[in-house]
Amino acid sequence: MDRFTIDELERRVDEVLFYRWDPIGINDSPSARAEYRSYVAPILEKLKEEDKESLISMLSYIQVDAMGLEPDLGSVKSIVQLLLDHKDAIDNGYA
Repeated sequence: MDRFTIDELERRVDEVLFYRWDPIGINDSPSARAEYRSYVAPILEKLKEEDKESLISMLSYIQVDAMGLEPDLGSVKSIVQLLLDHKDAIDNGYA
C-alpha cells in the first residue's frame, strides 16, 4: 500500500468508527470527535490482513469488555463489512 492508500483508509476507518459504529452515542458532539481514534491503528492492521472474523472479534471485545456495553453482533458485522468495502474501494482505485 502506498502512503495515499494508507492515509485514505485511516481517514475512512476513523470516520466509520465515529459516524457509523459509535456504540456510546456521541457522534453528535464535535468535542468527542477523537473518542474512537485509539482504535484506528489496530483496526487498520486487521483490515490489511482482510481478516473479517478478527475484526468482528475486535470490535465486539471493545464494545463489550472495554466499554461495558451489551453485545450487538449484527451491528458489528455490518460495520466490519462497511470497513472491508471501503478497503476494497480504495484498493481498486474507486477512492
